[in-house]
Amino acid sequence: MNELTALLLIDISNGHNPSAFEEGTPEQTVENHFADVEKYLYGFTPMRTFSSYCGLESQYFPPADFFTDEELLLICNAFEKMMFSWNLGVDYPENLPIARRYKAIIQTLDMKTGIVSSGMLHFDYCTGNAPDCVWKEYCPCLRIWNSETYDHE
Repeated sequence: MNELTALLLIDISNGHNPSAFEEGTPEQTVENHFADVEKYLYGFTPMRTFSSYCGLESQYFPPADFFTDEELLLICNAFEKMMFSWNLGVDYPENLPIARRYKAIIQTLDMKTGIVSSGMLHFDYCTGNAPDCVWKEYCPCLRIWNSETYDHE
């Protein structure tokens, strides 16, 4: 493992939500839960990027070709665990190459993000329009989109 990979893994570990590990944290109240639900239902517009919560900045993550596939896998798995501590996740196709997965999770740092105290928010990048999908040939909807029986209207 190269030195930068080791440093990034430490930085990612430091980006975990500190309140996710506090002992004696009160359980989620019904009021907080419904406040989160209302934010979601009424289209709450987040004002901060995910970077502002976890302290990581996308500019410090080199392009995927700097790393081996094994290093990318370590970074992606650590990053996703860190996101989970903030009640966030990234959905991507199962067969997506690790370099594309890495790029997607690093992009979440620059996205405006709301943090909820219960449940999970996911970045899925799905627009419902398979030909314009960011996942291109890996889009799970592409097979359905291209079927002769699918009505595109």
